[in-house]
Amino acid sequence: MSAPAYYQPSGRFTVSGVLLLVILGTAAAVPLAFVYVYAIWYIPFIYINLFVTLGFGLLLGYALKTLTKSGKLRSPALVGWLSFALALWAWYLQWCVYLTLLFGAGETESLGSRASFTHTTFEADVFLGTLLNPPLVLGMLPRLADEGTWSIFGVTISGIFLYLVWLAELLILVLLTWNMPRSQAEVPFSELADEWAEKITLPQPATPFADAAATKLALETADWNHLQPHTEPDGTAHFGRLHFFRAPSDPDCCFLSLENVAIETDNKGKASEKTTDVLEYLRVPPRVCQELSTRFGAVPA
Repeated sequence: MSAPAYYQPSGRFTVSGVLLLVILGTAAAVPLAFVYVYAIWYIPFIYINLFVTLGFGLLLGYALKTLTKSGKLRSPALVGWLSFALALWAWYLQWCVYLTLLFGAGETESLGSRASFTHTTFEADVFLGTLLNPPLVLGMLPRLADEGTWSIFGVTISGIFLYLVWLAELLILVLLTWNMPRSQAEVPFSELADEWAEKITLPQPATPFADAAATKLALETADWNHLQPHTEPDGTAHFGRLHFFRAPSDPDCCFLSLENVAIETDNKGKASEKTTDVLEYLRVPPRVCQELSTRFGAVPA
């Protein structure tokens, strides 16, 4: 008996799917870039900028992930490169918006001893001229780095430190925008039914997978009895969790992923989950898929 195989993306895609990702992804970056820059410009609290940048990357990444799913793109490499290009487009676009506001900047209004913002006007023709002139945009960056664009506690941030801040913002944007759609392209897909597998999380927790290597070996050799429901009382801090990925119209398309879950409580008593992947997208025979669904399909009263 051959060992179960792991899912491997087919690498298939359609021209219409690629165009959907590129055209709508390019368009989606426009309003997000505007919202991002205006938030950075008008919110006077510098330490919030990190969360604004994370929001920019997450929203754009989610949009590209949705387009990857809609376009049925099963090539992680292709999706990754296209998403990387779109992330750079979004990065360039936000600089164009920022420079437009900078060119229209007026008086600076103080909001106390530690915060202020600068009034500005947005001119569409200035924005379009900036957008169509990459040398101008890139040439402005060294000037801005020398002069500084913001200050904290009365100290203007400039030079190498400002470059590092810009680099961190770029990396956040690129990594989030690249990772989310690429991960979608790796999700199991039924070529027979031409549909994505749906993720189903089984409610009954499993005994923790203390030895991940032993668990993988057992399942790769079809030892399905290795997976057992957790017998500890409710509220335990450590347990395993099973996820199935099943195509609704293709019974043979069934893949299993496992993770360990640890419940951690901070000093304020707030609980949170920390998960660790144990196994991802292991093909499971339909019969075994049904058996495991029954075994872990209900939480005991």
